[in-house]
Amino acid sequence: MSTPANLAPLLEPLALGGRTLRNRIIVTAHATYNIDAEHLPNDDDVAYFAERARGGAALVTMGTTAVHPSSPSPYGIYHNFDDRIVPRYEVLSESVHAHGGLVVPQLGHMGARTDGEAGAVWAPSQVSHHLWASVPYAMNRADVRTVVEAYAAAAERAVRGGMDGVEISVGHGQMVNLFLSPLTNRREDEYGGSDEARFRFCREVLEGVREAVGDALLLVRVNGSDEVAGSLDQDQWLDIDQRIAETGLVDAINVSANFYGSVIPTMAVPRGCYLHYARAVRARVDLPVGAVGRIVDPTMAAQALEDGDADFVGMTRAHIADPHLVAKVVEGRTDEIRPCIGCIQMCQGELGRHRNVKCVYNPVTGRERFLREVETTPADVPRRVVVVGGGPAGLETARVSALRGHRVTLFDERSELGGLVRVAARTDGRDGLIDAVDWLGNEVRRLGVDVRLRRTAESAEVLALEPDVVVLATGASEALPVWAAREDRRLLGAADVVSGRPKLSGTVVVVDETDRTSGMSAALAAAEQGCAVVLLTARPGPAELVEPEVRDDFLQRLHDAGVELRCSVQVHEFDLAGGTLRCGVGGLAALTYRDVDASGQLLTRAVPDVLIAADHVVHTWTEPRAELFADLPDSIEVRAVGDVLNPHRIEAAVHGAFELAASL
Repeated sequence: MSTPANLAPLLEPLALGGRTLRNRIIVTAHATYNIDAEHLPNDDDVAYFAERARGGAALVTMGTTAVHPSSPSPYGIYHNFDDRIVPRYEVLSESVHAHGGLVVPQLGHMGARTDGEAGAVWAPSQVSHHLWASVPYAMNRADVRTVVEAYAAAAERAVRGGMDGVEISVGHGQMVNLFLSPLTNRREDEYGGSDEARFRFCREVLEGVREAVGDALLLVRVNGSDEVAGSLDQDQWLDIDQRIAETGLVDAINVSANFYGSVIPTMAVPRGCYLHYARAVRARVDLPVGAVGRIVDPTMAAQALEDGDADFVGMTRAHIADPHLVAKVVEGRTDEIRPCIGCIQMCQGELGRHRNVKCVYNPVTGRERFLREVETTPADVPRRVVVVGGGPAGLETARVSALRGHRVTLFDERSELGGLVRVAARTDGRDGLIDAVDWLGNEVRRLGVDVRLRRTAESAEVLALEPDVVVLATGASEALPVWAAREDRRLLGAADVVSGRPKLSGTVVVVDETDRTSGMSAALAAAEQGCAVVLLTARPGPAELVEPEVRDDFLQRLHDAGVELRCSVQVHEFDLAGGTLRCGVGGLAALTYRDVDASGQLLTRAVPDVLIAADHVVHTWTEPRAELFADLPDSIEVRAVGDVLNPHRIEAAVHGAFELAASL
């Protein structure tokens, strides 16, 4: 196989300064949390970036590296304060170069972007603008000079460590952006008061860095727009881009967006969402321009080059999902590229949990040092494996088992593979979920798995295959919630409602007891049928286990649909006769209040229950489908994976399946 003709533009080399990109696909700067206690890149970081270079990426960019101790360090950014980072750079750059790639660190100062850590917060002016509402310390001239010099010193360490150059973060609400923006720069000295004066800090940083790196690469990452009222709009940024280009110091411009942070578009955001920004910059400046923003498909990336939107494209999350994307394009195996679905559950979500970068559907990501060769290493003894269940856990078990040389049969009672993921994907803005299970389904068939659909696997049929091991991935099904005395036509499961099977009317109350997306999806589905919808949660807010960006997408949709949210409300009972829910106000942790009287005697105040009338009640309660366990004889090795063990999120099912299959 060979590269499809329409993708050929992606593989053309591109000269950048004194270096050459071997193709037009790069991995842009992103945090990995692969750091040690001193915020220096560790061995996992070396393996992570080396794998993307091995897969063919032309350039990999390390995430933000703080150039000075005054910079906050949210989500595990690197530190480049002194020479301790140089040997780490040496190891990392050698590993990337060994696979033909280029590597640069992004240098920056997080300015007012703190997550509440101790220490001063530096900024051009005493203006709070970030989501954490920290009021920064206004830098004096000496501080400004210190930080400018720190950028140059950090750049020098990078090239001394074998890096191919550096990228300077000019956007994303970092320090340079704060100086450029009239919203945060209220200075009256030579660094503020006019567009030219606000640009001075940026220019001095670029001058110092260019002197430090010599003829190595100097890239900048800018905003297409700050997308914040009162800050820099697209036209103002185009003026800044032109100023940057006219300095003659920079080799390329990489165009992103947003002032409040490095906002990563969710699957609810259209693909290629920032392409229009890159197109405008490319029309304005005489420099190579890069585009980013949910460019996860090689066809879209190639079209962006053909249309003149950009000279190179950042496909960062696409490489988190599949580090061998470029190699598969080269070899004409594009149908084997594992897609990024935009869920941000682990590439972004894990950083918020102070853990390293991972991927929902690629269990190797972030663990390359230990797992890179697991799925391609043949098993010692090929076995006959029967997998029951075609959801994510069953599909991943079958895929990895087949890759390792086992003979695999997969049963699923549905007409399509994918399980409840296909139901979840019916919600507006969640259709990207289909891409992952479609890929898994295509892979198991490509690898020769015997797929048997519309088959409820009975023990006799399973045993007739003479399996060496049976893997139960039968998932979970909707079950009667604990607060319901018995089944009733008015009591519905969330998956049924999202599927659109029941006809709803009147007032619908959705009880969210999973803290995930299912309750919100059901509420939106009911609202689409014209119902008055109330969403109840015992937590302070709905879906507290969901990443903030995804939850924000849902909350906006719930608001637009007129869904009423009632938080800190726990359901006690569904009154079938009256059609009401009896609820305790106060949530899980505060159903009763304790106090003492003047004499010190303990008092208990019961929180009065409230009644909520409903024509339909939707619950999210599920229980494992484990009945096949009892039907199989003890002589058969039976393993279980996914929601049949306990209902949880997709990544736990997929990662657990990978580990199980690796052990067979």
